Amino acid sequence: MGLAFLSICSFWQMYDNVVPLILTKTFHLNETFSGAIMAADNVLALFLLPFFGTLSDRTNTKLGKRMPYITGGTLAAVILLNLLPILDNSYYASPAAGKMVLFIVILGCLLVAMGTYRSPAVALMPDVTPKPLRSRGNAIINLMGAVGGIIYLAIAAVMYPNSKVLGMDHVDYQPLFLVVAGIMAVSVLVLFITVREPALAAENQALEAKHPEWNLAEDDGSGNEVRDAHAHKDIGKHLFERGHDLLPRVDAPIT
Repeated sequence: MGLAFLSICSFWQMYDNVVPLILTKTFHLNETFSGAIMAADNVLALFLLPFFGTLSDRTNTKLGKRMPYITGGTLAAVILLNLLPILDNSYYASPAAGKMVLFIVILGCLLVAMGTYRSPAVALMPDVTPKPLRSRGNAIINLMGAVGGIIYLAIAAVMYPNSKVLGMDHVDYQPLFLVVAGIMAVSVLVLFITVREPALAAENQALEAKHPEWNLAEDDGSGNEVRDAHAHKDIGKHLFERGHDLLPRVDAPIT
């Protein structure tokens, strides 16, 4: 499940590093305008993340609640992503105001596409992971995000070292965009093949129904939630006793 977050972090690492260079060096926008465009993703995130998170909560398809947004958002992002360097190169060869406007419009659509699946990608893990293992699952998701950023940095360092791009009037980023798009597509494809969301979610719900003691937070009668110390001690015992048939099945999709 961390693969979805890996693809997201790979994209954002490239976006934050390359897009400002295109805006300032190819389209010759000043720092005020380029900064405003770069800040647009944060503004959109305020609306898109809660909206699509809530929308995915209410979705029920054969693919599950989250997977349609993850696969659809990634597909749209991969397509739109590869249009950007085409317009970048075209504008450098033959500047035209229309090309710059089209670049900004596609960039906005790309940000919307990325916003459609970030919340569903994060919500997928608790949907299919038993409560006692969710902390571990969250740690793995964050680790995979860091791996995605490191992979991009390593690829960019190999493809575009300073010795190669220093002094160039224009840099063709099309190969880099293709590689990042490939990472995104392959990551989500592997996720789609290996994680059967509806089956895993149903199995997780049935498992947690058999173990109400896994719900450590209980109401103390005054509206405050307290932890059941006895249930907390029993979780380790239950996981150990059922580990042979439970943990391999749960851990495999996560890693």
